[in-house]
Amino acid sequence: MSVTTRDSCGATAATGRTGGDRDPAIFGIRGLAALALLTVHVAMFSGLLGTKALGAPRPPSNFLGGFFVSGLPSFIGVFFVLPALYLYLPLARAIIAGRPRPPQGATMVRRLMRLLPAYYLMYLVVLVALNRDAIDGPWYVLRPLLLLQIYSPSPFAPHFINGMEVSWTVPSMVQWYLALPLIAWASHRFAARGATPVARARRLLLPVPVLIAIGVGWLFFVKGNGWDNRMVFWWPQGFAPTIGIGLGLAVLLALAQVSPGDTPRLLRFAALRPGLFWVAAVVVYLVNCARPFSVIGMDAIYSTSGLFMTYLMVALFGLFASLPLVSPGAARTRVVDAVLTARPVVHLGRVSYGVYLWHFAVMHFYLQPGAVFSGAVRPIRELYGTAGFWELETVTLLGAVLLATLSHRLVEQPLAARVDDLLARRRRPTPRPPALLRAPLLATATVEVLSGPQAGAAVAAAVTDRDAIQANLVDLERHLDRHLLAAAELTGESARRWAAARTDLAQLWTVYHAYSAVVDEAVRPFAGPGQPSAAELARVSALLDQASVVVTGPPPPLSRRRITDDGRVELTVAGAVARMDELFRGVAEVVTAAEAVWETAGARLDRIDAALARGADDGTVPQPQAQRVERLRAAVRTDPLARWRDGAVVTDDLDDLLDSLEHLVA
Repeated sequence: MSVTTRDSCGATAATGRTGGDRDPAIFGIRGLAALALLTVHVAMFSGLLGTKALGAPRPPSNFLGGFFVSGLPSFIGVFFVLPALYLYLPLARAIIAGRPRPPQGATMVRRLMRLLPAYYLMYLVVLVALNRDAIDGPWYVLRPLLLLQIYSPSPFAPHFINGMEVSWTVPSMVQWYLALPLIAWASHRFAARGATPVARARRLLLPVPVLIAIGVGWLFFVKGNGWDNRMVFWWPQGFAPTIGIGLGLAVLLALAQVSPGDTPRLLRFAALRPGLFWVAAVVVYLVNCARPFSVIGMDAIYSTSGLFMTYLMVALFGLFASLPLVSPGAARTRVVDAVLTARPVVHLGRVSYGVYLWHFAVMHFYLQPGAVFSGAVRPIRELYGTAGFWELETVTLLGAVLLATLSHRLVEQPLAARVDDLLARRRRPTPRPPALLRAPLLATATVEVLSGPQAGAAVAAAVTDRDAIQANLVDLERHLDRHLLAAAELTGESARRWAAARTDLAQLWTVYHAYSAVVDEAVRPFAGPGQPSAAELARVSALLDQASVVVTGPPPPLSRRRITDDGRVELTVAGAVARMDELFRGVAEVVTAAEAVWETAGARLDRIDAALARGADDGTVPQPQAQRVERLRAAVRTDPLARWRDGAVVTDDLDDLLDSLEHLVA
C-alpha cells in the first residue's frame, strides 16, 4: 500500500506562507514520507518483507529489518491529511468568517495542473517501455488516461500496469479534490446558522465523523465480500478517515485564524508541547511495526482486524505528525526541525510526487533492463528476491530522485507557471483603471464603473488579499516571541520600541477590520443568485476605487499631528493595504529582532554558563565574573533590542567574556 499527493501550492499554510514560501518543514515531512513509502516497496520485492502472495509463505529475509520496515506505511497519513487541510482551509475560513466561499474554478485548474502533467508523462514512458506488448485495445490505453484504472473489472483480481502499480492514488486524490468543495457547499448552509465563529466551526466539523464512518464501513464491506485487500485502499473512500482528519484540522485552524481568541485547545497544546506529538507519532510507528492482529515483517495485512489497526495507525500518525507543523505559533523542536529542514530532505519533499510516480518504473528498469527493448516484461511480483535490499534501495532512490527532479524542473514547474500566468491574466480587469494606485480621491471624483466580469475579478482578488493579510496577522499574533515581549518586564530601548510596536499593532488591527468590512460589502452583490445590477456594480467600483476605508481613533502624537487631524483617516483599499504593510513590517521587525537577540545571545550565555560551571570546581573563575554574567543575562532578558544594531546582533562583549573564561579554565 502506498500513496502520495501534491498539495495545492497556492493554499495558505498555517504559518502564513504561501506557495513556494511554505515552511520547509512541511516539505521535510513529505520528503521523509516519500522515502518511507519507497523503502516499503523496495522491501516488498527485495525479500526483506515476507509475503504470502506467491504460493507458499516466504518469511522476511531479515526479521529486525522487516520489523522496522513494517511500520513505515504509517507515513501514508501525512500524504492525505496535509493536502486535505490545505485544500479545505480557504473554504472553512470563509464559512467560519461568515463570508461567501471563494471561487474554486481557478483553484481546481491549478491543482489538476500540478498533479496530472507529471502523471501523464510517467504513464507515456511506462506504456511504451514496459507495457507495449500488453496493449489489447483502445480501452487498455484509455483507462489510465481517464483515471479509471482503480475501478478494476474484478475486485478479486486488481489490474496492475507495469511501472504504475501504485498509481491508483492519483485518481483517488483527484476525486477528493472535487469532493472537498462539494462537502463545503453541502455544509455551508447548516454551518452559517451558527451565531458565532465557534458555533459555525462546530457545525462545520459534522462531515468529520461521517467521513471516518464511511472509511471504516468500506473496509468491512470489502472484507465481508471477500474482495482483494488492495480494494480497501484503491477506491477513494478507503482513505476517507485521513481526509476527514485533514478536514477537521482545517476547520480548527480556520477558527484560530478568523477568531484568534477562540483558538482550539488542541492547537494551543500542540503549539506549546510539539515534542509530545512527535513522541506520539514515533509510538504510532512502533505499534505499526508490531503489526497488531497481523504478522510482523510481512508485506500485507490479511485480517480484518489487522486492516482496521492499519487504518487507525495511518490516521493517528497523520494527525500527530501534522499538528506540530501547522498549529499557529508552534514552538520549534530543535532535533526534529534540524531533520525536517535539512536541504536533502526538503528537496526530497519538493519532488516527492515525482518520486512516488517513478520509483516502481525504476525498479522495473533495473531488475529487467533487457525487457525494455525486447518487450517481454514480467510483473514485478515475479522478480521477488532477485536483488538485495540495500542494492535495490540505493538504485531506486537515486533513480527516482533523478527522474523526479527532471520532471519537476522541465515539466511540472514550467507548466504550473504558465497556467498561473494565464489565470492571472484572466483575473486582471482589462484595462484596469489606475485609480487604485492613486492617493485617496475626493468625493466628487469620477469613478470608472467596472463591468460584471471586471468587478467579479477585482472582488475575488480583494478577497484573496484579505485572506492572506488575515493569515499573516494571525501568524504575527501567535508568534512565540511576540508573547514573550508582551509578558517581559522590558527596559530601555526595548521598552520604548515595544510600546511603539504595540500601538502600531493595535492600529494595524483597526485598519484591517475597517478594510475587511469594505471587502465584505464589495462581495455582497456577488453572493446571491444572478448578476449584480448596474447600481451594485457602480457601488462596488466606488468601494474599490475611492477612499472607502474609514479608520477612526485617537489623533497621532502631538509631534506628528497636523492642525486638521481629528483621528479620522480615509483610505482607498490599496491605501489601506499599503498602510497595513507598513505597520506590519515595523512590528515584525521588532519581534524578529528580539527573537534573533534571544537566540544568539542566549547561546553565548549558555556557553559562558558552561565555562563557569567547569571553573567552579577548582576556583579558577572569580566571583565577580559570575555576578557579571548574571547582570548580562538579565540585560539580555529585559532589553534585547539594545543589542540589535544595523540588522545584526552585537555580541562582542559576550565573545570577549567567553574567551577570557575559557582561558581561565584552561
